[in-house]
Amino acid sequence: MKLENVRKIDFFDIDPDQTLRVEAMARFFQEMATLHSIKVGAGPDILFSRGVTWFLNRLEIEVFRYPLLGEKLKITTWSRGFRHHMGLREYCIDSEKGLVAKGSSVWIFFDFKKKKIIKVPADIESLYQFDPEKGFEDELASWKTCGKLEPEKELTISLRYGDFDVNGHVNNTIYLGFIETLFHKTPALGNKRLRDVKIRFSREINRSVESVRIGYKNVDGHYQFNIYDPNDGNRLYADGEFTAMA
Repeated sequence: MKLENVRKIDFFDIDPDQTLRVEAMARFFQEMATLHSIKVGAGPDILFSRGVTWFLNRLEIEVFRYPLLGEKLKITTWSRGFRHHMGLREYCIDSEKGLVAKGSSVWIFFDFKKKKIIKVPADIESLYQFDPEKGFEDELASWKTCGKLEPEKELTISLRYGDFDVNGHVNNTIYLGFIETLFHKTPALGNKRLRDVKIRFSREINRSVESVRIGYKNVDGHYQFNIYDPNDGNRLYADGEFTAMA
């Protein structure tokens, strides 16, 4: 079953050029995933009452064009199914002016009382209707991440009160804002735009953390990146890669 929602791009979704930010796209995806689970009867409140939750483990976003303020978007999501402890979910952002972006994600089912990853319960799985359509040819769950890097360029970003969500940690969508900030502060990329970004979320950033450091290494036009603790380079919050539009 695919879930669709229509919305206009507003002032909170855009950058200084009045174009949609990648961070906002990630937020749209996260909101749609939550709405889908609520619709089938497995929303956050129900899961919380059972002592379980979903954690976003991996996300890929490919951007085809950057729409402007006021453009009406159709955002679609669907579940491709569960694999033991993993949930596979796809996304698409479209409009009358053409395809905007597509996305893919891997979610992990977690028992926060036992503090361990567990298999998705059969009664939860039975609530969903799956659609096998894939957004990308390659499986995001099989993607080999870069791990710890020795970055060529680094940037320290201070964390704000509003970066933390109801769970007391930096929301996953904010990580995409970190990547956009690094990208647009890189002179070598000029006035280009992000084309594709893949990220693996490795560790929560809790409210005791005041800043993060993000750095990249250019590997044949693929920019591998780390988001990590400025005081401990081995404390990795996320890693991944991004590419720029031609």
